[in-house]
Formats: sequence, C-alpha cells, structure tokens
Amino acid sequence: MPPVVIADASPLIGLAKIGRLALLGQLYQRVLIPPAVHAELQAGSQRPGGVELLQALDEGWLTVADSADIPEAARAELKQVLDAGEAEAIVLALHLPARLLLIDEQRGRAVAQLKGVPIAGTGVVLLAAKRLGYIENVTSELEALHQSGYRLSARLRRELAAMAGE
Repeated sequence: MPPVVIADASPLIGLAKIGRLALLGQLYQRVLIPPAVHAELQAGSQRPGGVELLQALDEGWLTVADSADIPEAARAELKQVLDAGEAEAIVLALHLPARLLLIDEQRGRAVAQLKGVPIAGTGVVLLAAKRLGYIENVTSELEALHQSGYRLSARLRRELAAMAGE
C-alpha cells in the first residue's frame, strides 16, 4: 500500500465549512480517517460541512480505516491524554505507511511530533493549494476559516499569509 495522508477531524471540518474540502482530494488523492474521526464528523448531518464530508466519502478519496489497523494498546495509551479521534489518528499514522498526519490541535500535534509522525495543519494545506494553483489567495481562505468559527490566532494567520507572499 502506498503512503497515505491520515486526517484528524478538525482540518476536515474547517475545510468543509468553507467549501474547500475537495482541496484534500486534489492534493493527496487519498485521505484516510480512523473510525473515531468518522464518528466525530457526522458526515451527512445538517452541521456545517456535513454534506461535503458525505460527498467526499461517496467519491472515495476520503475513506475510513479498519479498526483492526489501530492496535488497542497504543490507542488506549494515547486516549489517556488525547480525545479518541486524535489518539486513533496518531496510532494509525504510526502503524500504516503514512505520508502525513493532518492535525491542528496543539496537544495532538505535540504528541504526534514526539512519536515521530510527520504533521501538517490546515494552514499548510492552504499554502500547498496556492502553490499548485488550486486557490488564488491564502489570506481570504484563512479569513473564511476565522469567520466560520475556526480557531486560528491572528499571529498564525499573519505568518501563513507572509509564507504565501501575501
């Protein structure tokens, strides 16, 4: 199996809320989520982004991992310090040939880095999308995320805009 991108819920929800979830399919072709993240997403619900998430699952570029791919002992260990979705996403990234883990929560990012898992956040996704011509402006996408209630500090938004040359 070629390396895949594994995602926690927050980047998926944030991108879905602003109508940019499809960027993940364009950038990575295949994104895998653990069962706990799938439960968190409530794909198909009336929540903002629910329809987009269900569509991504139907299109097949967003898929749900088999719970057998997530060793229970490792999951239980991480669930002592993280929520179920973050714990499963990190364990999945450790046990499959993962190219990258998309995760935004600070504690989850810190644990993933300690375990040697390569990580990226929603901002990096937007930077890659601009570099490849899928979006024109990172700043406007960051503002849309902020307006949708997604937590991104003003400092981080400025840093990402600077990295995008905006």
